[in-house]
Amino acid sequence: MAETEFILSLDRLLDFIKEHLLGCLIAKDGPQPVSRAPDNELLSELSLQSQQLFIKHPVFAADDFIFKPHKYAENEQVFRVDQFTGAGHLKMLTLPLPGLTSQMFRVAVSYQSFFVLREAHISPSTELRKFYTSSVATAKRGTRRLELSPGRGMWFQQELLNRHPDLLGTVRASFRRS
Repeated sequence: MAETEFILSLDRLLDFIKEHLLGCLIAKDGPQPVSRAPDNELLSELSLQSQQLFIKHPVFAADDFIFKPHKYAENEQVFRVDQFTGAGHLKMLTLPLPGLTSQMFRVAVSYQSFFVLREAHISPSTELRKFYTSSVATAKRGTRRLELSPGRGMWFQQELLNRHPDLLGTVRASFRRS
């Protein structure tokens, strides 16, 4: 599994999605099994709460997402993305950072170590790994890597560091609370 974490403004996050994920199918858990291109509705939902997105691009996966229904005790049904089935996908977790004057997000981009295709475990394809590397390189533009704790770093948008000198401390504190 590979994962890279960032601290990005809402504008920078939306620009990354609009520019780099154009042509992708994006799915998430929800009341309906829906996968779609990044659109204004999806982008506006990002600013409201934490989101876990699953991302496929035709360069590494021509298949669609598989959803599994899940019923809660209150009889509410949600469709969850099957995280293992298929040719592969990236995951992007977006978590709003609370208590700041401007909207900022902790963003994790990752892929897992295997998927299941036709009853067999498969490794992430070279194309998926290249798309991940390209995604991370795009998201890193205008960022600086800072150490949160020994051996754990995160890429911070430089503009945010300039405006919020205490941002590193705020992010470190958020890990102590979680």
